Amino acid sequence: MPVGAGGDALRRIEASLAADDPDLVESFRRWRAPSRADPSDDGTMWVGGWTLLVLMTGGAAVAVGIGGVVTVLFFWLVLRLGTR
Repeated sequence: MPVGAGGDALRRIEASLAADDPDLVESFRRWRAPSRADPSDDGTMWVGGWTLLVLMTGGAAVAVGIGGVVTVLFFWLVLRLGTR
């Protein structure tokens, strides 16, 4: 449905949605953008303790996994060249 000048189509859609679910429409009308917690906040995102723990554990697991594969391949190569 194209939106005409004046937004008649949008008003019809809103009326239809309001008729279908008035509670949803009311929750949208009451919604306000959350205010910033600290006015001196410079927008920097700080990572919480649990998030940092999960990221560090995942990074260590990847590093150990890659290091383990490289180590096994290295010893396989050494053993393979040593038996020739």
